[in-house]
Amino acid sequence: MAKPVKFFLSFLVSWAIFAAFVPHTIFAAGDFKASYQTEYFAKESGEIKVTQNVTIENLTSQYFVSQYKFTIGSRVIKNVKGWDPNGSLTPQIKKEDEETTITLKFKARVLGKGNKLKFGISYDFPDLAKKNGLVWELNLLKISGLDNISIYNLTVSVPQSFGPLLYSFPEPAAQAKKGERTTITFNKGGLLEGAPRLAFGKFQLYSLSLSYHLKNPSIGLGYTEIALPPDILGYQKIIQNSLLPSPDLIRVDDDGNYLARYNLGPLEKIDVIWKGLIALFYPERDFGNKTAKDIHTDLVQTYAQEQKYWETSAVEIKAQAAKLTNPKLSVAENLKNIYNFVTQNLSYSYQKLETGELVRLGALEALSQKESAVCMEYTDLFIALARSSGIPAREVNGYAYTSDDTDRPLSLRLEGGDVLHAWPQAYIPQTGWVMVDPTWGSTSGSSYFSTFDLSHLAFVIKGESSEYPLPAGSYKTDPNQKDVVVSLSENIDVLEEEPNLEVAIEFAPYVIAPFQTKAVIKVKN
Repeated sequence: MAKPVKFFLSFLVSWAIFAAFVPHTIFAAGDFKASYQTEYFAKESGEIKVTQNVTIENLTSQYFVSQYKFTIGSRVIKNVKGWDPNGSLTPQIKKEDEETTITLKFKARVLGKGNKLKFGISYDFPDLAKKNGLVWELNLLKISGLDNISIYNLTVSVPQSFGPLLYSFPEPAAQAKKGERTTITFNKGGLLEGAPRLAFGKFQLYSLSLSYHLKNPSIGLGYTEIALPPDILGYQKIIQNSLLPSPDLIRVDDDGNYLARYNLGPLEKIDVIWKGLIALFYPERDFGNKTAKDIHTDLVQTYAQEQKYWETSAVEIKAQAAKLTNPKLSVAENLKNIYNFVTQNLSYSYQKLETGELVRLGALEALSQKESAVCMEYTDLFIALARSSGIPAREVNGYAYTSDDTDRPLSLRLEGGDVLHAWPQAYIPQTGWVMVDPTWGSTSGSSYFSTFDLSHLAFVIKGESSEYPLPAGSYKTDPNQKDVVVSLSENIDVLEEEPNLEVAIEFAPYVIAPFQTKAVIKVKN
């Protein structure tokens, strides 16, 4: 007589098949063959309907499937329906902590080797697709247990009103437009890489107000510099509305930072306010196959040197870098090995974040205190390992827009409640400087190496120094000052406006050749 078994798949834990009446007896996945066709169908409102059609084939005549059970890492699931060849099923639903467990008990009994049980389940998943500013974003849950599933195809279907596909992780197996909808298909190979992330639109736009509180504590003359948000070619464009009061001088350093200088009198205080917008674009991430020998020596001399927190000459750092990299591999391959090591070996310390004890450890300490990492440790270790391998790398501080503090946390906390983020930037020949985020890669289960996003706003880039310049939010004269205000904007007209310039040249009343003279050029917008 065939024995019933329960078929269990979890989105959070591993696959298991076990006897219904024999506790703790585990059956091999080879007793069954499973294939999945899953669709995420997005409505215009953003609500997602998930439909799974599952086929389980008996590979032996000894067992049959009597029950299917799976867990979703969310409590908001609703309108759950199930069916098998004998009709509709009544799902058993249990919600606990932040999980929903759904169990289907089958009416149909499919016996015999080679025979197949076909069943399905559907449910609504609110808020899985969100419109943030100008971009629709879908952050899907990671699917575990895929190794034991023969076929898993996942299709995301969205209205074309969402806009063009901006980025996708993993790389889609197929993409098509049909009628008024766009479909993106992933296969098992891609899904094994991590949790899918997709965005639709053209670019993202943010409105910012940044305050800088300056003080000269001495009785003599002094000055200070503040870092304004930088333009980053192909990724970040700055639209400045105002900077008051005006600085005495603005210079651009070798990392591309805009540094505004203010001269201060004895004991003088100045409050500076920068207001503007930041537009983020998604450049093509074509990493190519260039090796480290293709990197210009000037870049290596500047951006592969040891700095405080980036202990490239430490024995432990050098040894680990040697294990992870190979001069024969491309720069991108070596960087991905470093990224994978950092994301898989450091553990994000939410407890450290809650206590507020955010002392920067540096790369060497991060390597030995793997359970005490926040964004600075992920960033410092990545940079140190890259630099120790002869690959230019530097640090970016800024604001990261997140709606999920667990999967995408911010941990560069400043006085007054300002919370920033840190992530690395590495140089890839033929591509240029590329931003990655090992912190969010570790916490989200997705990849922020092959695919980035439009949520990271750069305030400063630190390459020549690991400590300077300081990002907006760091210039305080009172610990209760909140100085970083960021919001999404849909004012796209600012990107389409072209300046209307009038230029006038005023010469001296008399010009005597061949002597030099002066002229004043006035430009009016």
